[in-house]
Amino acid sequence: MSILPRHTPAVHLDALTEELEAAGITLGPVKPGTRVTRIVDHGGIRWTVTFLGARYGWALRGPGIEHGVGMDAPEVAEHIAAALDAEEPGIPAPATWRGVPVPEGYATRWDSPAAVAWREGAGAALAVAKLTAVAAQGDS
Repeated sequence: MSILPRHTPAVHLDALTEELEAAGITLGPVKPGTRVTRIVDHGGIRWTVTFLGARYGWALRGPGIEHGVGMDAPEVAEHIAAALDAEEPGIPAPATWRGVPVPEGYATRWDSPAAVAWREGAGAALAVAKLTAVAAQGDS
């Protein structure tokens, strides 16, 4: 049995909507299967905001943050907006990877999906080159 409220009163929903809009954030739809949890997509990051009741405020969940109780609408907007401002340093790239110079675009975000794809492609190219060299030696 859930202890969450059955709905979000308009006064609380309006306050949250106003705070988010003031920060340039749009409040999304109700999360499927819930009545009091809203989805907020901002800057490619997905957040959920759950109304816990007038006494407890809002719960905010997203990447690296989970506030269970006690957030008011301005704090929710502040946390979501601040997440985009926080520049994660990422993993530094080596100058070369398996003897291949790392392009600058991948060196700045070595842990990004694009850099992973580049490493896989470079690894495949090196494997093909090695197999071609071995096959050429066998023909001699």
